Amino acid sequence: MHQRLSASHIVFPGVALALVCGNVCQAQEQKKLNRDVVKVAAVQISGYDKGDVPRAGYDPTAELLPYIDRAGKDGAQLVVFPEYVLGHIPVPGPDTNRISAAAAANQIYVIAGCWEEYADGTFANTALLFDRSGDICGRYHKTHGAIDHFDGEPPWARPPAGKTRAWMIRNDPEWVMEAGTDLPVFELDFGTIGIMTCYDGWFPEPPRVLSLKGAELIVWINGRGGSVEDFIMKTTMFQSHVGMIATNQAYGSGTMIGDWPVRIAARCPDKTESYISATVNLKRIRQARYNSRNFRQRRPDLYRTLVTPKSAVGPPATSP
Repeated sequence: MHQRLSASHIVFPGVALALVCGNVCQAQEQKKLNRDVVKVAAVQISGYDKGDVPRAGYDPTAELLPYIDRAGKDGAQLVVFPEYVLGHIPVPGPDTNRISAAAAANQIYVIAGCWEEYADGTFANTALLFDRSGDICGRYHKTHGAIDHFDGEPPWARPPAGKTRAWMIRNDPEWVMEAGTDLPVFELDFGTIGIMTCYDGWFPEPPRVLSLKGAELIVWINGRGGSVEDFIMKTTMFQSHVGMIATNQAYGSGTMIGDWPVRIAARCPDKTESYISATVNLKRIRQARYNSRNFRQRRPDLYRTLVTPKSAVGPPATSP
């Protein structure tokens, strides 16, 4: 007696061949992935600035997409853009959809900064992480606001008085943004990364926390007129056993790729739109982390002051 096959059981020869080829190709791609040494890319480019609001006819993704294609052809596994370069956008939305398509087409991870707009009108300074299929697989919300104006004593205690919300958005948006409440790490197929945004990197605690959570590579996106500090990168890499990628907008400087312990492997020319790529030796970083005397001899029992609330920190001693 012959078994009757339903349409779902019928596999035509051409389809079967395509399925086999697809599986073989997928296996080949997996074999190509080297978790020991990863090639990454960074782009120094200007898009929307800190106080910019959306303007008609301007699409920053038109400038970013060619660099995603370039990184894909370059063999990079991750390409990183600066802080808030996409401006005020809904997530997901038309802008993120275009980046998603480019990430998927190149099978590459992408990180780009934006002001993420919520339905209730609030917003956050967000680093978006796109995976190889183009999905937004992670978000980091900036935790330390880089405020520029202040009232009150001590300095930086209160936002400037008498200013409208519209003024704040154009002049000092980080007083009114939704600040992040976590320092997450993200498991990618080649390793574990953490993300910082601009002023976050001026605090020693965030990169240390990210490293202790398992980050092997820290991405530091910026959007400022001055240069990203190579001495901060080198100190962070050395003390916390990580590689680093730093980006800045093209009107600034200091887009760099760093490899442990203190090597700046590539750096963009100052105040110039530019693309760089370099390899980071994750195997050596993992060995350093596993064998770290520094990690083993930490004394958390002595570090309580680090988590003392801001209000409990007293004024500086007066000189005699």
